[in-house]
Amino acid sequence: MAYQIGVSSGWWNIARDPALLGLASKVGFIATAGVTFNQIDVETISEFLEPKVCENVFRVKKELGLKIGMHAEIGENSALESAERQVWEQAHIRLVETVKNAVDLGVIYVNLHLSSLPILQFEEARIRPFGFQYQVVGPDGTPLWKLAETSKPAKDYIKSIISEGHMSQMISRGKDFKAKNEKIYKKYEGEARRREEEYIKKLRAMPEYERMSPAEKRLAENSEAERARKEVGQIIAYEREQLYNNPDELFDSWKKSDFEQYILEAGEIDAYMTVAHDMYKSNDMLWTNIVGSMDPEKAYVNKDYEFNAAVASKYIEGHLKTKNHPMNIRVLGGLSVLEYVNKTGLILCFEVPEVERGGRNPAVEGIYRLFDPRNSQWFVRKLGSPCVKLCIDFEHMLAQKLDPYKVIPQLPSDFGKLVYLFHLGEPKPYWGIAHIPIPLGSQAQEVIYEWLYMLRKKGFKDGVLIFERGSGRGGGKTTFEVFEQSVLVLRQIAQNLEKDIPPRELPLSFYGISEKNEAVYKREQVMVREHLMDPMEGLLSIPEEKHSFMSKAAVEKNKAQEWEKRKLR
Repeated sequence: MAYQIGVSSGWWNIARDPALLGLASKVGFIATAGVTFNQIDVETISEFLEPKVCENVFRVKKELGLKIGMHAEIGENSALESAERQVWEQAHIRLVETVKNAVDLGVIYVNLHLSSLPILQFEEARIRPFGFQYQVVGPDGTPLWKLAETSKPAKDYIKSIISEGHMSQMISRGKDFKAKNEKIYKKYEGEARRREEEYIKKLRAMPEYERMSPAEKRLAENSEAERARKEVGQIIAYEREQLYNNPDELFDSWKKSDFEQYILEAGEIDAYMTVAHDMYKSNDMLWTNIVGSMDPEKAYVNKDYEFNAAVASKYIEGHLKTKNHPMNIRVLGGLSVLEYVNKTGLILCFEVPEVERGGRNPAVEGIYRLFDPRNSQWFVRKLGSPCVKLCIDFEHMLAQKLDPYKVIPQLPSDFGKLVYLFHLGEPKPYWGIAHIPIPLGSQAQEVIYEWLYMLRKKGFKDGVLIFERGSGRGGGKTTFEVFEQSVLVLRQIAQNLEKDIPPRELPLSFYGISEKNEAVYKREQVMVREHLMDPMEGLLSIPEEKHSFMSKAAVEKNKAQEWEKRKLR
């Protein structure tokens, strides 16, 4: 089967279902759901420390004949797009541990959210005034001076902001800059004494000196000494001023500092801007395809979403390509995450994120740094790996104010080849957390098929279709309440997609109506005709009859009840 269908276990912290306590329990949750593919949702990387987790998971997989995928953690600690040093570190640690444990558990794919943070412009009032109070890094997790050493545009931008505001103050308090100041003082350490002696010697050689009183001589000598010290002080002040205003000297001291090398005046804004200047000047395909030819300063104002999407993509690329991080060395044997998944065959899927409800930015649609498939496709294309793909969640798209009917036609003709995974449910834009079952024969079933068919025409010929479990429509916890007919719906969708049937030509079987069972089909037709006028009952002004034309004789002979019982036989 080209399309595999499955369900997700769901999150324990949402469903509060005891069956979701532990990874092995999550794997076995679908035993009665009618599928053999399960996506387990990881609440925290601590779940990988569950006693005998590998042994238990493999036993459940073997006994139930299951295949499993994995949804990684979600939240700010997993924000791969962040330039904040501590967040970058946490996100990278969790990424490395997740892919390693996924391989150990025999997982087919790991799904990650593209973004968890709002665009920089949305948080500018918070970031700009206080950006210098936290540390930032480049896409590879290292101080940004390392990027600047290999990129003149990045270095020029940093040098242009480094002498402003708090930056120069922080650098001037650093060890290296203090040493440069001390060097200036030592350079002129004896100069004041030398000049003082020279000026007094010249004074004493003057004829007027002999005519002065002892008090006048002392006053004149003190004046010459003061002049010498003042001149040298002015020279020192001038050289110090030159040092403070020398971008090269400031940059040199900044990169040599232990703490300040991670500081930029406007925090993440300056970090993103530094990376953007490098991308712009180097014609990075992420910049040229997402932003175009506009320079970073203008794009930050006039193409804010594209600016964020391009640089966020660069940071994700950085996480996947970094190999010198201690976690890569200790856990992955010195391989980058990209090299590791290429070697093991684990597939990384990057999903359109849901809209946050509550928290710092409650339910603000479409403000995440990277969420639009029209933008996220480019880092997948750039990496060019069969193990890095996209995940599309239509519910999340709607929540982010993306209309699939408008977005999909705008995607390139081969976009479907970049997609491996779909998260499905009744498409309702409720912050991405509804996960409502899909009724058989419903409009939701039709709409989902239309969208998938559109993407099939753009190359989506195989992949995984997952119904993401919620709590059902009434908060129930039984298997039926959670899934209802969703598995059957996905089967119908997959079977008809594989037959390449256009949406307007779908057979009645797609809606759960069997055309082959003639007796049942005829019975359903009779029922439809019998109840066709039910909505009009009680509204007609003429006498109403509840029997059909064919049953008139039965009514006349007082056999109406017998006819009602046997009419469908």
